[in-house]
Order: sequence, then C-alpha cells, then structure tokens
Amino acid sequence: MRSITFDKFDLGIDLRKGASVSDANRLRDMTNAFVTTGLATQKRPGLVKVADLPPGTKGLFAAFGKLNCFYSEGTINLGAGLFNSVKLTGYAGKIKEVWFSDVFNGKIYASVEYEDGVVKHHYTDVATTVISDSNCPHSKAVIKASTANKIFAANGETVRYCATDKPRDWTAANDAGFLPTGIRFQGARDAKALGIYRNNLVVLTQDGAQTWSVDPDPTRMALADTVDNVGTNFPKTVTNVSGDLYFLSDFGFRSITTQQWTNNLADSDVGSPIDDLVKPVIRNTPFVPTSFFHYGTGQYLCIVGNVIFIYSLSRSSKIAAWSRYTIPSTVDAFAELNGTLYFRSGDTVYRFAPDAYDDDGQPFEVSLELPYMDLKAPGQLKQIMGVDIVMDGECDFSIGFDVRNPDCYTPVVRIRGNTRPGGMIPMICSGTEFSLRFKCLNRKPFRLDSVTLYYEALGAV
Repeated sequence: MRSITFDKFDLGIDLRKGASVSDANRLRDMTNAFVTTGLATQKRPGLVKVADLPPGTKGLFAAFGKLNCFYSEGTINLGAGLFNSVKLTGYAGKIKEVWFSDVFNGKIYASVEYEDGVVKHHYTDVATTVISDSNCPHSKAVIKASTANKIFAANGETVRYCATDKPRDWTAANDAGFLPTGIRFQGARDAKALGIYRNNLVVLTQDGAQTWSVDPDPTRMALADTVDNVGTNFPKTVTNVSGDLYFLSDFGFRSITTQQWTNNLADSDVGSPIDDLVKPVIRNTPFVPTSFFHYGTGQYLCIVGNVIFIYSLSRSSKIAAWSRYTIPSTVDAFAELNGTLYFRSGDTVYRFAPDAYDDDGQPFEVSLELPYMDLKAPGQLKQIMGVDIVMDGECDFSIGFDVRNPDCYTPVVRIRGNTRPGGMIPMICSGTEFSLRFKCLNRKPFRLDSVTLYYEALGAV
C-alpha cells in the first residue's frame, strides 16, 4: 500500500488554476483560518467584547496610548480608561464616516464625512477644529508625508498640500500649493487615493498611479514615475506592508511594488490568487472597504462588511498566503494598540484574542478545502484505503473523488487529535484525483499540521 503526505499550506487560497490541476499547497478554501509560520493551518483568533460605547461617536484611531473616537455634537466622556473621545467642531452635523486620521505635530488631523455628505478636515490644536483655509480641498483621500512634514489631499485633477508644519495653512506662497497630477495620467484623471511608498507620495486614480518625490521645499517636488492600468476607488485600502504599498482595485488586491517594476497586471500580482473571491464581494457593496497592516501578526487585512480578506506574509518562513474570515457583524473601523487588533461594529468594540476560540460566546466554522490531487499519477485509477491526520483539536473530514461532481464526497468522519499512534482511519473511495475537506465548528482550538492518504494504484482508467 502506498502513501502520500501533505504538510505544507504556505500558499493559502489560490483559485487561478482549475481544481484538478492546482498544486496541493494552493487551497480552494480557507475560511476562518490562516497559515502559521510553521506552514500549518490554524483557526483564527476569536472575538472578545471590550466595551459598548455611548451613541454619537464614530471611528477608531490608536494614538497617545488610547483608542480615539470622534464626535461632533454635545459632550461625550469615555472616561480615563482605554478610550478617548475627540470632539470635532466648526461644522454643524453628525459624523457619518472617518476617512483619515493621523497624528501631526502632536495633534490629530482628521478627514470626516457628515450625514449630509459634506467632508471636512479638522486639526485638534485649537477649540474650533475645522480647517478654515479656502484652499483646503476637504477631500476624503488624505495622507501625511513625514519627509515633507506636510498634509497632502486629493483635489480632483490636482493634489494640494499644506505649508510645512502648518496643517491649517493651505495658501502660503512658496510653501503650500498643489501637484498637477491630472495632466500626467492617460486615463482617469481625478485622484482617488493617496499613499506613501519609499518616502515618495503615491497618487492613484481609478486606473493609474504616479509617484512623486516630496520635500518641505515645493521647488524640489517632482514626478518620479507613472504606472498605467492599475489604480483604486477605495482610499481607505491603501496600506504600507513591509515597505510595499497594497491597495484594493476594482479587480482585486494589487501592489505598487510589483506594478512599478513590471508595469503590467500579470497574474503573479499580490491579489491575483483570490480575484474571483474578491470581485463579487466589492461589486456594488454598500460598505467602505478598509485595510490595515497588523504588525502584531504580520498580516494585511481588508474588511468589506463582515468579510475580512487576510494576507499572511513572512519572508523568513516563505509564506505568502491568502485566507478569509467571516465575522458575525459588520466592521465600521479598526485599530491596533499595543499589538492587539480592535474593531468597532456600531457602538460595540471587540478585540481579536489569540486565546479565544469563539466570537463573544458564539462558535464559528473553520472550512478548509484542498484541490483535487492526482497523487503524482495523472489519469491513473486509485483506491483510497484510509487516512492519518496530525492536528490539534477535532474536525469533520471527507474526501471528494470526482471533480466533475461537487457533491461526490465520502460520508463525513469526525476525527480528533493525532491519529497516527492509533492506526489508519479507514475511508474507502476510488477515483483518479481526490480533494480533502475539513470542517470545524466548536469553541475549541484547531490546527491542521498534516494529512496522509493511504491508497492502492489500480492502473489506467
């Protein structure tokens, strides 16, 4: 009897090839799990409820050792604990969305949208926080450029910037001004998002990108490079990831690093393995896609409603793996404080806890599915005799044996822990290629380390 072992899941979800021709380490599904640095597949952290905030605040921004929330009406005091309330004044209206927030010279600079659709910029250095300079574009897409010590903001076919060290001054001659970005684009000209890449400003339209060298002296600012056919409509997804710049385009996740040097949309780009999963989620979504790099785990996260796309990245372990999480409620904002990832849904704040295995008391399902594998003998008939699984926890396991029929799976077998010391688990089915499916729905830990198939070769079909 022959055997074959699968113990590397380092590429996560990859749907670029058909189910019957994909490699074993390119999964068809990895839901509510991620790839560890040991190349195992592990259940995601559970959710622990942190607090119910009083109504009236929006956003979640980690700064000054606190989780800061913003409000515009009345008085809201969040106490002296983990949270801090920041009142934005000077415009009458309730805050709907916080598009940008960062610390600039010891104070918070923010771009917020109100329920009437108006967007305003604020700086918390004085009691009336709204920016009154008529040249401030009050746009959603904003970025702080530390090398220039300026705030940059999209303004249609230009990108405006404030005076050096003076975020309230967008008019000063020979200091504040704008970059003429629109005339350099071949396609769409309006700037939709901004980012920082290798200390350069990145300006993205729907279908193009530019990098600009920036400096406190406007005369030293210049266009560095242009990239066509890649861009974004989602300004809150532009995120630095280990020196690269990731963002969500209309077609999936892309990276400025890859595009800048290859100048094409080759399927080797960062998000191409899950393009087919992403496009249906973002098409006509009412939610604002928002991305974040979690330094505590080395993962890039993009949240759309209650779906989180996860990119686990480790150069030392040679991991570059996509997976996805589904959580019970939609995410409005999230932030990392002291290595812990927090998010708010409405007025409730949760944290991801590695030692929690349910979502605030509710179990969630882990789903793993390997592609159809020919066991290194394409076109040859085999009979599976049994299986051994090395794992922490328990799962429901089944084997698919006909790629033409997605319902052709063996009856589910409940398996617990490491089966090797107890002998092979009998599971009999025949076919030319086989898919492995794992389901785990409980409040306990789960980690899949390896699976071994025992089979007999029956010859050509």
